[in-house]
Amino acid sequence: MDRWLLVFVGGILSASLHSDIKFWLIFSTIALLLLATVNAFFYFRQREVKQRTIVLRLMVLFCGILWGNANLYWQNLRAIPDELMGNEIQLTLVVDEMSRRYPFHLRMTGRVEVLAGKVLPFWQQPRVQLSWYNSHHKQVPKAGERWQLEVKLKQATDYRNQGSFRYRKYLLRNNIYALGTVKDGEKLTRVTSFRQRVFDSIEQADLSEPGILAALTIGERSLLTSATRETWQKTGLAHSLAISGLHLGMVAGSAILFFRFCFYCFPISLKNRERLDIRLWSLVFAAIVVSAYAGMSGFSISTVRALTMFLVVLLHIVLKLKLNPLSLLLRVVAAVLVVDVFAWQDPGFWLSITAVAALFLASWRWSKSRGRFSAVKSLWSIQWQLLVVMSPLSFLLFGGFSLFAPVVNLLVLPVISFWLLPLALTGTVFALFGSDIAVSFWQLSELSVTCLTPLLDALAGHPANWLELNQWPITRAARFAVLFALTAAMLLPVSRGWQRLGLLLCLPVVAFSFFNQRDGKLRLHVLDVGQSQAVVIEKDGKAMLIDTGIEFSSGFSVAEAVIEPFLNYHGLRPELAFISHGDRDHNGGRDFLRQRYSQLEWRGDASDKPCRAGDTGEWNSTQWEVLWPTSAYQDANRLSKNNRSCVLRVSYKDFSVFLPGDIEMMAEQLLLKSLHKLPEANSDVLLIPHHGSKTSTSWPLLQAVDADIYLISYGKHKGYDFPHRYTLERLSRTQKPWFGTRDSGQLTIVSDGNTWSLELPFENR
Repeated sequence: MDRWLLVFVGGILSASLHSDIKFWLIFSTIALLLLATVNAFFYFRQREVKQRTIVLRLMVLFCGILWGNANLYWQNLRAIPDELMGNEIQLTLVVDEMSRRYPFHLRMTGRVEVLAGKVLPFWQQPRVQLSWYNSHHKQVPKAGERWQLEVKLKQATDYRNQGSFRYRKYLLRNNIYALGTVKDGEKLTRVTSFRQRVFDSIEQADLSEPGILAALTIGERSLLTSATRETWQKTGLAHSLAISGLHLGMVAGSAILFFRFCFYCFPISLKNRERLDIRLWSLVFAAIVVSAYAGMSGFSISTVRALTMFLVVLLHIVLKLKLNPLSLLLRVVAAVLVVDVFAWQDPGFWLSITAVAALFLASWRWSKSRGRFSAVKSLWSIQWQLLVVMSPLSFLLFGGFSLFAPVVNLLVLPVISFWLLPLALTGTVFALFGSDIAVSFWQLSELSVTCLTPLLDALAGHPANWLELNQWPITRAARFAVLFALTAAMLLPVSRGWQRLGLLLCLPVVAFSFFNQRDGKLRLHVLDVGQSQAVVIEKDGKAMLIDTGIEFSSGFSVAEAVIEPFLNYHGLRPELAFISHGDRDHNGGRDFLRQRYSQLEWRGDASDKPCRAGDTGEWNSTQWEVLWPTSAYQDANRLSKNNRSCVLRVSYKDFSVFLPGDIEMMAEQLLLKSLHKLPEANSDVLLIPHHGSKTSTSWPLLQAVDADIYLISYGKHKGYDFPHRYTLERLSRTQKPWFGTRDSGQLTIVSDGNTWSLELPFENR
């Protein structure tokens, strides 16, 4: 059966490799019918079993392809028509998540029942995420309520950079098909969901850590503070804040004990006791309770994945099926992909599968502990084995891993499993019935968190805890290869000849990785950050930042979603940062990056080293020079904020880049007058000022810089139409090419100091 499942899983995964969904739906259906006919022909003609086996496997393959494409087709069927985007329409929304209030707006997410006057069937109702910017609106929509809203919908956009958070992909994974802005709204019904009532009770209770309790009981993470998230991630406990197999297992165990307690305590005759299979019914009861617990979390993607895995294992226990661990793992993976064919796109899926596979492989490689304290020794061994196996994936996803994770998990997970979670869930049950006793249970449960928080903070902040591997002078791929090879060497048995050969093959990988050094070239990355600007100059594993992108009132920061992941992706350590001017689309990420990288030297706007023409310096064999503003205009208010932007010229050997911020034509004219010689501005690359506005990029500036290529940082924005056609007309007169982040995503210039080349990692993607 394992081979059949592998073929079926391969069919599901192959469905994502092509874009013509309708063709493959029709082709797969026809292929299945033809193969079924051939199989019937072989059966009645009693042909060889080998031929029938090939036909049956092809049928299983096309079943996987058909299932994958059917899910893709259903996803497209639920999409909101393009003609409704950008127009004000009316819809009826059933709020299905807790709404979040921000300083200038609130955000709600829900399922659309009526769209532009059309009642949608349940299976075709899309989810949308709406922002309400009416600041005097005090009534927050609750989960379960129905609202009639006047909205303006739009498609979500992605920031296309290496390592960036893919926002549109994230929304689609959560079945959110559009974003929108609410113009006006009216509540139709006031009935709220059980989940909302529990959330309100936790939020209103006098609790020191409401975010952790909400995450563990109803799967709601909006109350978690950024400090708590970072601490739990840096100590290897982030997995315990999501409803996972660990939590489901604890709930199931409690349900089984409760069922058996009731069974023996209730007055049931001996004859009926003998008839009932207590083992079977206790497992069935556990499955019901666990499913209800998953329902309390709103059946989020991670919870559904964990629930599917748990129910598959439980079914095997009920049916008394004995399999080797790898066969069971394969069945679990197949079941998850049947329920959610896009699960493999989630990092959480790979983390879960890798953790389970690590336990199986570790038991294959290492013998079990025996003697006194064998249980503790086994747990200790498992934690270190998980660290070894999970480190490559953690490095790939998060840029590093926690060395203290085994110790922390060994000490904290029992507290969570046997104290925090049971008491929190008991309080939740009382909260569902409106009892005030719930608060007492919650306060008692969070005592453990209050006691552990100082220890976790100290461990998370310890310099030896989080290993980022940025100091290795080798490429990202090489660092991952080293970790993978060392992990394989520790896990593979060496009792047989072919196993020793596999271990020896790991050595060349390690040797190759250490010789795969960084090439020493300068790389200029203009990041795709929408209608804002962020530039990273990279050399030998170190980085210089020019502007930090925008931060929105919702708390979403480009620095957090784009810049930091980009630095982690390439293993870069930022050392120097310039802020051209104070507009939030250029300095929005300063506070976040200052907190993240305490060693970072800041220059430019709002720093103790403001830009003044004539300032020069050297960074990592690269020279930088400030060309504007001059001292006469730096402290005066005769120019606008844009026109006082810091203008930089960065050069490496014979290669140079001109970075003018948001200066406009007036400042461009004054800048050129202040130069002793016009060739001082001459550069190979020009980052077009002010995102391509018509008030910038004058013809004299283009002549003075005389660049070979022009780069523009811009995005979609309802208030702007950048780059302006007047600017593009002036660029066309130079007969030199230009590229923009909106169309091409991240723009990268690579130079050895003499020649340069352009790389477009996301062209046509």
